[in-house]
Amino acid sequence: MTFDSDYEEENSIEIDLEMLREDLIGELQAINQYQEHIDTLEDEHAIKVLSHIRDEEKEHVAELTKLIHKLDPLQAEMFKKEGI
Repeated sequence: MTFDSDYEEENSIEIDLEMLREDLIGELQAINQYQEHIDTLEDEHAIKVLSHIRDEEKEHVAELTKLIHKLDPLQAEMFKKEGI
């Protein structure tokens, strides 16, 4: 690989990581929003549906975290350091 292609690959990974982190933020915000709604709803069916959706968002958080972990060696080391 040449310097330019190394730089382009590194830059591409950084752009990917930035997008994935933005996605992660969105998933976490969605979890919080669903939980706020669950906490104020009275209809049991609505609570059940939103709880299911909230739990799917938690799965998305796990998937995105795993992907970020894979693409960012420094972040992976931080996870390892924290026992995650």
